[in-house]
Amino acid sequence: MDCTVLTWIYGTINADLQQSTMLKNPNARVAWLHLEDEFLDQRESRALLLSAKFRTAKQGSSSITDFCRRLETMAATLRDFDDLVGDRTLVLTLLRSLSSKFRPMVTNIKLRQPFPTFAEARTLLLLEEIDLNDVAANTDLPPAPAPPALVANSSGSAAPSSHGAPGHGSSSGGGQGNSGGN
Repeated sequence: MDCTVLTWIYGTINADLQQSTMLKNPNARVAWLHLEDEFLDQRESRALLLSAKFRTAKQGSSSITDFCRRLETMAATLRDFDDLVGDRTLVLTLLRSLSSKFRPMVTNIKLRQPFPTFAEARTLLLLEEIDLNDVAANTDLPPAPAPPALVANSSGSAAPSSHGAPGHGSSSGGGQGNSGGN
């Protein structure tokens, strides 16, 4: 019976844990206690590590949807460790962690009365992300080529401007330069 339980334990853990457990040359009870120590004794340190990751998270290049999902997952895992993350803390962590392109929106959300819930803040940021993406899509286009008349005027303007710029056609050279550019 002990061999069956030990085989089941080995079959349900990853290779690293399996190796550290096998080094003890255990029976099923010793293997179970070893695994219990591995998980329960490190519970506090894992909770502290996750809490630090949560509080120092940064959006980086993630979308608002992905970043909010990541924060919610960390908050839910912290709840499993009995470290409750309130909605206000979740919103403040979200706002503090956003990339710089959302700075104006962060100020607007912080000033809202009453203070928004996480779901409300996420919705406002999603709408802002759509607007920012539209602006970025429209400004990423290559500049339109200059009209031919402007190119001709700018390339030929050095000589005619010294003769005809003040009088606009007072001399024959300036008049020819202007008519040639049209």
